[in-house]
Amino acid sequence: MKMQKDIKLAPYTTYKIGGPAKYFAECKSEKDILYALKWAKEKELPYFVLGGGSNLLVSDGGYKGLVIHIFNAGILQDGMEIEAGAGTTMEDLVDLSVKNGMKGLEWAGGLPGQLGGALRGNAGAFGGEIKDIVKSVRVVSADGEIKDFTKAQCNFTYRTSVFKENPGDIIVSAKLNLKKGNADELRQVADGHMEWRRTKHPIEYGNSGSVFKGVELEKLPAMAVKEYPDFKRAIRDGRVAAAFFIDRAGLKLKRIGGAEVSGKHPNFLINRTGSARAEDVIILKSIVKSRVMCELGAALEEEIEFLD
Repeated sequence: MKMQKDIKLAPYTTYKIGGPAKYFAECKSEKDILYALKWAKEKELPYFVLGGGSNLLVSDGGYKGLVIHIFNAGILQDGMEIEAGAGTTMEDLVDLSVKNGMKGLEWAGGLPGQLGGALRGNAGAFGGEIKDIVKSVRVVSADGEIKDFTKAQCNFTYRTSVFKENPGDIIVSAKLNLKKGNADELRQVADGHMEWRRTKHPIEYGNSGSVFKGVELEKLPAMAVKEYPDFKRAIRDGRVAAAFFIDRAGLKLKRIGGAEVSGKHPNFLINRTGSARAEDVIILKSIVKSRVMCELGAALEEEIEFLD
């Protein structure tokens, strides 16, 4: 592994937006991660852990520290247990589990990104979440120690975990417990979810996935509940989909520079032109939040992370 300088980050994100990293390290093993972390500490540099870049917006000015790119892909199967590196793509995990009749990951069919990011943000879709199958997670702490977290110690809740609360920690790998299932049935479910994403999500454009979290039902003002009773169709697990409010506010196709509120799924702020700037997305995001709050009384909270 070698330290690289002035590496453009846009190609490493699904948004295809962002300036360069001053330093960049591609880590293919636990040893590489430990070395990169030690190097950053010795240079007194901030560091950022980059996985699949699917839930990230990088500033136009880039990042002045060290970007540690997790690239330690690899899967070991033992019965109904999988041990995988944090750099393993969710696509590969779903494919292996489905082929071997292992139930518990089929909900993630078509989900972008890597295992590390899914664990950090407790990724979920179609009623499933990554926390449902976690046995343990191996981490390099900010002080360079190797730690193994039990599922309980991960503190998984809606779209977050202890790892998101402690961004200096670096996920290395995880063990996942799955159940016996029918391979053909699981393939049908996973493929159905992939097709749904192709149909409903604007994957033909650069995007970061859902920009805003669902709004907790109990946090909605009485005004919104009274005037927009049809929001009930958008409720999932006690939250109302942010897309419902953005659509209601008439923001579909709203554009700032090269960024646009998707007409296909309004919780996606897409890189419509392929040359959008982070500034375009930030301004558009602010307009969406303000309009939704003013017109519908719902406070939207970002799900994506901003690297500056």
